[in-house]
Amino acid sequence: MLIYETDDSGFADLAVETLKEAGIDAYATGGSLPGGSSPTVCVYIRDAANSPKANEILIKLGAVKEDPDGLPHKWVIAVLAIAAVALAVWIASAWK
Repeated sequence: MLIYETDDSGFADLAVETLKEAGIDAYATGGSLPGGSSPTVCVYIRDAANSPKANEILIKLGAVKEDPDGLPHKWVIAVLAIAAVALAVWIASAWK
């Protein structure tokens, strides 16, 4: 089960080592690619039942948490609101 993705291979190595020390069977795949593209390293655990403990360990190591249900930043909302008002004004002026 994929538990974490990063472009920091050192962090991935530390994560796998720490997970194994905690009794969680873990491994990493990926790394540098030919042509200089950004490397992506994926950290996996073999038993999905270990995911809560694995997530806790990753967070303690400094892993970035995602918030998929979070709202956009306030500035994004403000820009979209301004754009919507400008579009409404433009449509209203063109409608006449």
